[in-house]
Amino acid sequence: MKTEVHQAASAALWKAVRNRVRAPLYVLISYAEQIADQEGEPALPPLDALLDRLLRLCELLLQQTAWQPPAAQTAGEDVVAARFREILAHRSAFHEIAQELEAIPQSGPSDYLGHLTLAAAAFEEVLATLAEAPARRNTALPRPALHPHSQPSGGPSGAALIVDVEYRGLLLVVDDDEGNRDVLSRRLLRDGYEVMLAESGRQALRMLRRYSFDLVLLDIMMPGMDGISVLAEMKHDDRLRHLPVIMITAVDEIETIAHCIENGADDYMFKPFNPVLLRARTHALLDRKRLQDEQQRQHAALHAASEDSRRQAERARQMLLNILPASIADELIETGAIKPMYFEDVTIVFADIVGFTASTEQLPAEDLVDLLNEHFTLCDRIVERYGLEKLKTIGDCYMFVGGIPTRSPSHPVDCVLAALEMAAAMDALRQSRNVDWQLRIGINTGPVIAGVVGVHKFAFDIWGDSVNFASRIEECGAPQRVNLAPATFTRVKDFFRCEKRNAVRVREGRHVDMFFVEGIARGFEGRTDQSSLDAFRARYLTYFRKPLQAYPGFVFELS
Repeated sequence: MKTEVHQAASAALWKAVRNRVRAPLYVLISYAEQIADQEGEPALPPLDALLDRLLRLCELLLQQTAWQPPAAQTAGEDVVAARFREILAHRSAFHEIAQELEAIPQSGPSDYLGHLTLAAAAFEEVLATLAEAPARRNTALPRPALHPHSQPSGGPSGAALIVDVEYRGLLLVVDDDEGNRDVLSRRLLRDGYEVMLAESGRQALRMLRRYSFDLVLLDIMMPGMDGISVLAEMKHDDRLRHLPVIMITAVDEIETIAHCIENGADDYMFKPFNPVLLRARTHALLDRKRLQDEQQRQHAALHAASEDSRRQAERARQMLLNILPASIADELIETGAIKPMYFEDVTIVFADIVGFTASTEQLPAEDLVDLLNEHFTLCDRIVERYGLEKLKTIGDCYMFVGGIPTRSPSHPVDCVLAALEMAAAMDALRQSRNVDWQLRIGINTGPVIAGVVGVHKFAFDIWGDSVNFASRIEECGAPQRVNLAPATFTRVKDFFRCEKRNAVRVREGRHVDMFFVEGIARGFEGRTDQSSLDAFRARYLTYFRKPLQAYPGFVFELS
């Protein structure tokens, strides 16, 4: 019970302090903006930097005081007291600014600098008094004047305008007449609104683009830039077009009022102000804006949820793409299942590391895994460059295919080019990492059945005699050589020079002709590298009706 009472007292004190701190902050900002908007005044470079410091400090305090105490507070330090300390930490900064303002010569027909100096000193005094308030819950809090320049002597008469209510919104009053601004702002403060002031259209636009207002009360007849021009600028700004505007006019010309409504004004009022009418119209427009803001927040939340869902779906798809071809992954996402597929023409490649078993006994485990990862990463990049499909790794063996899932007549040539590049990459790895590894590569072409098996940790795989025979071709190969089955040789012999081997006995006991790839076909030899490549590209385009996607440059070196 004591804890609840303490929390309620802390929240009430924070509310009272917040109300008394924020109103004079808006006064300081208004005067600073009015000084910045003055034309024809003597140039005072130190004042520009000082105004910038003051505005940044005021904006920081506005952010800190926008905080609301939590409904429930956990045991430990009083969070309200912690917020008090954050505010009071700026006391010395305000004291320095007030002293520097006093040292600047005051000049000009409108003594806004003098008003700002008084306001800064008054606010510094507010912070000084607040330093004692948290320690004594019943301490009377200061009530700073809204317009210190209006009381050259005596106490701040504006104190009566500062009331302990929840502020209902931030309003901008734009009027070139100081008396009108003063009267209107006092009425709005009495109704619990936060108020900032602007004396010209140009200043109003600058403040509108810098701060987040809830409503604008805009005078029509102003020198320089009138209210209708300001309204037009607002309606052309995407961030300001939905901000409600009440036009203030001293004339009752129907044409002028109609012109304001046509340009997007939400309402209008005549001078002098009727307080009841002012309160009703302001309240109605702010209620409408709150509903619009809530709709926008809900729309933004819905859009954010939709974007998050889309990102999650894309993330899931990307994870599937790490284990499945793109078309297979999309079918699995859409239907939840993959039907077996028959591919009548596929090239299967096995690339096994010779010397891997011996290295497992010599290298530390982390070094071995690091080397294997480097090798397989290089293979992944090569396979991707040639538009082929990695199926899996089986221990130290890397398996990939061409012609799946997208059928393509060029896959035997593409697979041989990729295999040659993998062998060269292994040569480079052996030299750079000083490891005794070599690559034995076997390639076969034929029909297969493809599909996804399993429910957990499922994988896309292929089956058939062509797969088994490709494995036998690899087993019967030689280190750093690309060994071809007869079916593959017949498909690539016009592109590569191959050495026919004596019939080799495979595991099943039969003898099979095999071919080692030696280099590019003889028709491409004896030329410069570029002309060999150009001739190879031309034949590739003629045979397969598509341009050569990638190639290992060393293949086209002179024999």
